[in-house]
Amino acid sequence: MSAAPLVLVGHGTRAPRTAPLLERVAEQTGSLLGDVDVRYGWTEFQTPSAADALAGSADPVIVPFFLGGGYHVEHDLPRLVHEHGSGTLTAHLGPEPIIVEAVAERTRQALAREGVRAIEVDGVVLAAAGSRRHGPIAETEKAAEELARLLGVPVRPAYLSAGGPNVRRRVHAWHEEGAEVVIVAAYLLSEGRFSHALHHCGAELVSAPVGAHPAIADVVARRYHRAANSYRRGGRG
Repeated sequence: MSAAPLVLVGHGTRAPRTAPLLERVAEQTGSLLGDVDVRYGWTEFQTPSAADALAGSADPVIVPFFLGGGYHVEHDLPRLVHEHGSGTLTAHLGPEPIIVEAVAERTRQALAREGVRAIEVDGVVLAAAGSRRHGPIAETEKAAEELARLLGVPVRPAYLSAGGPNVRRRVHAWHEEGAEVVIVAAYLLSEGRFSHALHHCGAELVSAPVGAHPAIADVVARRYHRAANSYRRGGRG
């Protein structure tokens, strides 16, 4: 029996000239999985659409290409699978420790480019997209705790939309407390409107989004293997 196909589903962006992140991660994951048919699609703004990516597939494994849960993960994607008629929807990507390690790596890279040592940093703001749901907020707080452990620097979570604390206000409050060097670590997958906004939040330094870090493909591959193995144990493969 051939392996179940893998479909990566991301949100999509209106931002022009955005790096083809989902395509690159699909290629990286395909290299890890060998003969598995790896596809990708978007819920909004970009093509191919998620429905197009699923078209013609039987019992695919669908991995939500989102760091946090939220409306798309909890509502849109289950509906998409239902409309397709078959498939296994896995957990989204975050906040796996290996992904937080990638955020720490991006932060260290930003420090190194500016010649700043970690001991000179007073604090780090972990900037996430945000959500009004408790689950994604709790996940970001968990990621902030892990990032503080990895960097050896205090880390406070903040958000770019849908509630607070807001990133700009979080940075400002830390400066008001006397902090001189505040770094924003982007808890984002790709460049776009949110990542660009971080460069106007008043921080001394902003890290790049996680991007096509090998950790992302590693997590996607693990999500796939877990779902595919569970499917076979259920006696349907």
